[in-house]
Amino acid sequence: MQDSVHNLIRQQIDQAVNQAIIKNHAYLDDEQLSREGQFAVLTEIFNTNVRNEEIREIIRHFSPMFQDGHPVHLSLLGKTGTGKTITMLYLLHELQKLARERQVPFRQFHLDLCCPAPCFRALNNLACLMGASKYYKRGISLDDLMSAMELRLRGVRGYLVVFIDEADNVRTDADSFYKFLVKRLPQRIEGKLILVFASNRLGWADNLDPRIKSCLKMQELIFNPYDADSLTKILQIRVNKALRPHTVNEGVVAKIAAYSSRNHGDARKAVDLLTRAAHLAEKRGSRITLDCVDLANNEIERDKYIAMIRTSPKHLQAALYATLMGRQRRTKAIHTGDAYLLYEQFCRTGGLLPLTQRAFTDLLNELDMYGFIRARTVSRGRYGRSKEIIVSVSPSIGDQIEKLILQNFDLAGGVSAA
Repeated sequence: MQDSVHNLIRQQIDQAVNQAIIKNHAYLDDEQLSREGQFAVLTEIFNTNVRNEEIREIIRHFSPMFQDGHPVHLSLLGKTGTGKTITMLYLLHELQKLARERQVPFRQFHLDLCCPAPCFRALNNLACLMGASKYYKRGISLDDLMSAMELRLRGVRGYLVVFIDEADNVRTDADSFYKFLVKRLPQRIEGKLILVFASNRLGWADNLDPRIKSCLKMQELIFNPYDADSLTKILQIRVNKALRPHTVNEGVVAKIAAYSSRNHGDARKAVDLLTRAAHLAEKRGSRITLDCVDLANNEIERDKYIAMIRTSPKHLQAALYATLMGRQRRTKAIHTGDAYLLYEQFCRTGGLLPLTQRAFTDLLNELDMYGFIRARTVSRGRYGRSKEIIVSVSPSIGDQIEKLILQNFDLAGGVSAA
């Protein structure tokens, strides 16, 4: 028996290796690549004229450095997955090499505010990057951190670029953070400071103190979502590097590019769709077909909604369950009052104290924002105004969400009818 299990393990591993379509997973996930590897892939992508216009604009912006000029600050705006960060890092890397060749003093720092941070944490992280401070949890004032950075940079000449990624994530006392960078630091150092910001929020600087905004001379560059042609080029390079030859059917790359450009224009999501389609094909022991793309796309849509509701508050889950039950009991849309009765019934069964109808309406608005339902206000004549609720998710995803919510409330047997 033991020998047979050992043989089975070896057979399964050999079968998986023989059926493998992906030969190098790193090229389907840039986090697995070194920075040099990422830049090598980007060089190939940029050589196909992807993001050509944005590259020209950024290079023009920094060209005064090589004429002893001082470029103004730069803000990169656009949706996630449009290449703002990696494009800027790539170009800064190339500018640094060119500056070294032409003997132009140039230093760069990349502050990645991937998570919301208060002013102190953002300044401390920047000081650590500059070698001006160690990592502190508490016990040092903002002024001490600022003075340490000024002292560290006081003798630095030439150009100093500070690239602040997710610039809108300075959530506490952002005015102090940007006042230091925009007004105080440039006056205390000899070098020419150039700030580069990247954000998904177009109006990230609107809430700053007007005195800071008046000094923040800034050029804005918007990265538009990738179109189908650009995504096709990006995906084809990934296919050539990551997948075994002759494992992708004709039309697969074009279909993934069309899906992605129509829905979001996000290169990361497009590569994720390619990866899922490859995994499905490996399980089947076949090439990547158009059918694999459709199944992978359905998986992504399902997983997106399931992941969202799995970690949502209990009352939001109860409100969603009520709308899903209303969908089953009626062929048309249901109104707020009917949905609220179902919500109350579910709360009683699940041991949850129901919220008021006004609070329930807020839950419906939140579900509408997430895309689970569509809720529009309609007039019912003498009966006043009400929300008309239509479930947006497909029946198959709705059924899976129902099962998940029942499991979360320990109601595997379902909810009895009123």
